[in-house]
Amino acid sequence: MDLTETDWGIRLSVYEALAASGYAPSARALGARFAIAEAEARQALQRLHDAHALVLEAESGEILMAHPFSAAPTDYRVFIGKTAYYANCAWDSLGIPAMLGADARIEARHPLGGEIVEYGVDDSKLIGGRNAFAHFAKPFRHWYDDIVDT
Repeated sequence: MDLTETDWGIRLSVYEALAASGYAPSARALGARFAIAEAEARQALQRLHDAHALVLEAESGEILMAHPFSAAPTDYRVFIGKTAYYANCAWDSLGIPAMLGADARIEARHPLGGEIVEYGVDDSKLIGGRNAFAHFAKPFRHWYDDIVDT
């Protein structure tokens, strides 16, 4: 499936909004931004989802993920300046500061014990996270089998 110029513009707009505020725009807001009907914006989002350019919520069709950002609350919070972002996983929590070229403080809830693990990025280097680890339960080639569960 070929993505249109408008599709790519919508994707860029999603990333710009997430980078600026930590929040994804709604399909309605994207329609208004691009002077298209909300239904057309939803179709563009679906094409982007089908191309693995972002992930939509199954029920609402709204944006759930634009890697490395999560549009929904998760156990991974990335703090850069005065903005707080949600990441989808440990890998993405490091992807946000890399993408934005910024230092970050990161708080992650340990998946087994529930305690908060703090780590961060300073001058492009991983810091903190004593006794922390990242476990990838599935090989990368299987992540899109169920990207939300991955």
